[in-house]
Amino acid sequence: MKLKFEHAEHLMKGIGYLCDELNIELAEGGIEVSVTETEETKVTVSLSGNRAQITYGGGKARFFRGLATLCGWIRDGVKENEKTETPLFKTNGAMIDMSRNAVMKVSQVKTMMRKMALMGMNMYMLYTEDTYEIENRPYFGYLRGRYTKDEIREMDAYALDLGIELIPCIQMLGHLATHLKWRAAAPYKDTANALLVGADATYELIDDMLKTVTECFTTKRIHVGMDETHGLGTGRYLDINGYRERRDIYFEHIERICEMMKGYGLKPMMWSDMFFRLAAGNMEGFQDYDVRVELDESISEKVPSSMQQVFWDYYHEDEEFYSVNIEKHLKYLDKNTMFAGGVWLWTGPAPWYKMSLDNSIPALRACKKHGIKEVLATVWHNGSESNLMMCLPGLAWYADFDYTGEYDIDSVRACFLNSCGLSYDEFYLCDQLEHLPCSSRMLSKGLLYNDPLIGIIDPQIDAEKPGAYFKDLSQKLQATAKDKGIFELAYQNIIAVCSLLENKADFGRRLKAAYDAKDTESLKALLAECDVIIEKLKIVKKAHFDAWMYYNKPFGWEAVDIRYGGQLSRYETTKIRLSDYLSGKIACIEELDVERLPSSDVTWQSFTSVSTVNKL
Repeated sequence: MKLKFEHAEHLMKGIGYLCDELNIELAEGGIEVSVTETEETKVTVSLSGNRAQITYGGGKARFFRGLATLCGWIRDGVKENEKTETPLFKTNGAMIDMSRNAVMKVSQVKTMMRKMALMGMNMYMLYTEDTYEIENRPYFGYLRGRYTKDEIREMDAYALDLGIELIPCIQMLGHLATHLKWRAAAPYKDTANALLVGADATYELIDDMLKTVTECFTTKRIHVGMDETHGLGTGRYLDINGYRERRDIYFEHIERICEMMKGYGLKPMMWSDMFFRLAAGNMEGFQDYDVRVELDESISEKVPSSMQQVFWDYYHEDEEFYSVNIEKHLKYLDKNTMFAGGVWLWTGPAPWYKMSLDNSIPALRACKKHGIKEVLATVWHNGSESNLMMCLPGLAWYADFDYTGEYDIDSVRACFLNSCGLSYDEFYLCDQLEHLPCSSRMLSKGLLYNDPLIGIIDPQIDAEKPGAYFKDLSQKLQATAKDKGIFELAYQNIIAVCSLLENKADFGRRLKAAYDAKDTESLKALLAECDVIIEKLKIVKKAHFDAWMYYNKPFGWEAVDIRYGGQLSRYETTKIRLSDYLSGKIACIEELDVERLPSSDVTWQSFTSVSTVNKL
């Protein structure tokens, strides 16, 4: 489609980035689009024949959502239409995890930003624990695919042209295990995960972090982490200082880094979970943001007013849970609290969309009810097999709720189609990898890494055959796999896993049953099936490798590579054990003699090590 813009000079760079996304050509003779910027935060789009008008306020991203809407109408043959949307939130975006193995290529970060801008999102939080360059600290992010300063500056400039604020999200206390493992980090190491509070070397490191941030990012906002520092003060700190209350250590550190922020003119924010944990004391059965926790003035007085709080949760379907905790934040911690939900990509090979949606909408409704002005969707990776780009259908919930004030599936479908050019429903189908009828739990990661001889999670598989479920799902996914654009390799990876699980999902269960029954013919068939599974494992590994190298820097793949290698090796071993047993070389297979016990308490984090492959 041909478009000609009037009064849009300040938007033309961003429009240029989006021409291919929207299939538009900037040319005379096309539809004339007049652009007006107002002080009112809204976006109004109108189309009448060959004339269109986009009126927007509140930043460039509002305009780009309007442009996506307009192009959607033109694509669908609409000749006359008008629509006005007034955003609920001042800031709405995503935090993308670039630290737990996958570090997206700069080109792919830009791709995601373009899609987000077309949804109308205006913030991209770059979560980097040690995956960014700090001069004269070569072991910071060593062999981890860290972003160089020039790469960050490039992403920052690109984001600004799209109306997106690129915000650094780093760690200044915990979650630094991948750096603290090096001997060079010894002067500022408390525990395996946390910095040594009070040490001069710690604040020299933090000062270097701040230098990098101020040199590379345009924004003055910075997220400093501070979450889940459970072992604070129990390592070298204890040896040096003796025992101190964790609360005192924590607040001492916050106060000091807030003073450092002032020197750089930065506006910090942090995850708020530790305040609830500290207030909970030894509460039995405590969980993050436990509604039983009572905050009081003793906490409130110690929280620096300059430190914005970010309340995160992606585990609850109950709107009341979010409301209760938002009220506590607003009363005791920060009247400008930001909320962070989640799009679950960290559980296995496929996104867990249903879980994400069921938890996100109640949270967003609570944010609307209590006047929260800033929200984001966290997209953690945590070394999972999922691809970060697959978060975009989930981001459409957050974007569309912002502009419509409620969850409307048809509106979400339109938002995703207008921004990504693809069917939302086809992507949502990928979620079915986590919904095996014989289990209420997410099992795809466990099934992928389950050991054929040890079979830790075999007892979780019901007697009905899961292979038929995965075969049917594989066929459905394959039928929708055509023309997936930039998602193609991520989509094919999920299909390959689904095909593998046709055989692998209950292989161990069938093997144990045949062995216990001394069913020689079935054991021979299972021996032959090992070769089928080995070949499918190779296909999954290749599909995952192709996707990884397309979307991410190569660093981090080594951990996944080893996991697949472990699976391939274990099936070779299974062939040997079965052959030796069937030939009479050995009288039994001791691994299969062991009674299988219920494994309902095994968590998905354990599944990468069930085949003797440790998490890296």
